[in-house]
Amino acid sequence: MGSESFFDARTCYEEGLRLCCGENTAGDLKDVFSERIDTANRGLAERNLNEAEFAYSRGDADKAIDHLELVKTLTGDLALCEKADMLILSYAQSESDYAVQPDISSCASCAGSPGSGCSEQSPHSDDSLPLMEYYELLIQQLPGDQCQRYTELGEDFAHAYIAASRDEHHEALAGFDDSFNTVPHDIYLYEKGKVLHRLGNDREAEQHLRKAIELNGTNPLAWLTLVLILQENLRFHDALSAIETMVAEQIMPEQTLLLRADIYEAMGNHDGAVDLYIELLQTPFARAAAEKLYGILLETGRQGDAAVIFKKYLNKSCH
Repeated sequence: MGSESFFDARTCYEEGLRLCCGENTAGDLKDVFSERIDTANRGLAERNLNEAEFAYSRGDADKAIDHLELVKTLTGDLALCEKADMLILSYAQSESDYAVQPDISSCASCAGSPGSGCSEQSPHSDDSLPLMEYYELLIQQLPGDQCQRYTELGEDFAHAYIAASRDEHHEALAGFDDSFNTVPHDIYLYEKGKVLHRLGNDREAEQHLRKAIELNGTNPLAWLTLVLILQENLRFHDALSAIETMVAEQIMPEQTLLLRADIYEAMGNHDGAVDLYIELLQTPFARAAAEKLYGILLETGRQGDAAVIFKKYLNKSCH
């Protein structure tokens, strides 16, 4: 564990836990092993999150999404799972934009496609990249119009943004406050709200996000994060109300359909969720929708339909 060989560590702890089974005197040790397994899994999840961002920076969105799906299976950590969900939506949208605009700009330090000569080492593993190059790499994950806005915000904001990406929450908050007078206020409120959510302060996070939307009702990131927070807090009707506004304003329409389907599923409206997931099979979100649809079909006893979905959309070799 100390050398961050998380998979090997987890294997050892799982074997230890197995050997404890049936031993009346091993209760405390079982708890230790279980806790260490969770810690190892979180380490693996964080590594997959970093690998996803690196794969995306090299132009391989499919591989990035594979890593992000692994994050969600490895850990129940809400902050990591929320970040994985947001990146999946962002990467899928970027792939859609790329299909329409093959000349979409890449990051300053690479050509944006596999084999383009980028370093094999993830920029998250060291501080070798200059600040603004690293910042430009990170903001490439944003939707196209937002990415353009973020390129113009200066080094002070970039420092705070990078701190937020590394979960250095208090440093990020201080940095955003310092840049209050130099950046658009909807961006300031959105970024601060996102960090507040990661700190567990959802009440203030929601207030900041709603103020950001009041200032700029077309900011898709503020809308998306607001819906995810409402959903996470089981406020499904409030989340659906926000989604209806997004639909009416044509804000991230396909991501919105996916979010609505997820909420329907969480509410037990399986028929409504299935209809939406089927609709999404004809979009860049086909893979994410197929995975969700496959699970619901199995859960509701429709094994034949599930087999068809698996064969057509999911039966592919992993990266």
